[in-house]
Amino acid sequence: MTTLKEPFDETAKAFYHHLFQKWGVEVETEREVFSRARSIDLVVSLNDTNCEKLQGTVFSHFKSLNSLELKGINDPLTIAEYNRILMRTWALGATDDDNESTPSPHQMTVTIVCVTRPDKILTQMRNELKFKRVDAGIYHCKEVLEKWIICPSELALTPKNYPLLPLARGKRLEKFISLCLRQEMNDYLRLILDIGLTTDPEVIWRKILEMKQMRPMIREETWPIIDQFFREMPEAIGKLPTFQDALDSTLKQGEQQGMQQGMLQGKQQGALYNEHRIVLRQLQRRFNPVPNNIVQQVEASSDLDQLDKWLDQIIVAKELGDIDWAFKT
Repeated sequence: MTTLKEPFDETAKAFYHHLFQKWGVEVETEREVFSRARSIDLVVSLNDTNCEKLQGTVFSHFKSLNSLELKGINDPLTIAEYNRILMRTWALGATDDDNESTPSPHQMTVTIVCVTRPDKILTQMRNELKFKRVDAGIYHCKEVLEKWIICPSELALTPKNYPLLPLARGKRLEKFISLCLRQEMNDYLRLILDIGLTTDPEVIWRKILEMKQMRPMIREETWPIIDQFFREMPEAIGKLPTFQDALDSTLKQGEQQGMQQGMLQGKQQGALYNEHRIVLRQLQRRFNPVPNNIVQQVEASSDLDQLDKWLDQIIVAKELGDIDWAFKT
């Protein structure tokens, strides 16, 4: 049975992969350390020059070798997952042969960015796990292997935190959307809209609808992003609790079975459309311009497993030819 994936993981990883590359920093996604531990979302390697590039950003604590894990709303940080993340990070420093380039634990960090605040780890187990708040939304455990937990919804609205504020929720996200629109920070706005249905859909829709009524305040360069959101995501409104509750209240017992079947078909079509959108968006970000024959092949595919395989390959591919298309590019 095919599992319908939310766009958070792939979209967020691709965004931060591109961001570190833009900063001139070595980064890779989905590094597998050993099979039982699964893979690390992003691994960031730095030399002395690279470290200077990250000063003044929310990643200024990075050292030589850094594990970056992204935990979405549907994938909260549990104690078991926390232990697995530590295991994967320790494994990063393991090599077949000892040599001078092998990083010591003091040269490594692990940073976990949590859309949902891990209250048990930060509050109930504070004394045991030794996390201390060093700034709004930033928690640090200063041991041999330094550990950081960052909660975007608690971060201050300062430039150094902008890279992680698209993952915020509630009032903080609402304020950051307004900031993105005022300052034309379109890269961050794109990420907010791409993952909005898995972070805080009510805030996204309310704020964007509000902004559409304030057209003179928005620069022309930003309108295509907002308009594209409404064109591409018409099925999103059905996922909002407010509208879903209203729909459920109108269901009549005699019509319920037929309506539910129609809703299921609509959701499946919406999931397929959304998967097409994600694959094409990542292709355009990595390999723009994308040949028309590839665009047509993606749009024509109704196989969610195949679309998922392409998406996984796009994230790690160095060129279009590395992706397993049905034809040679």
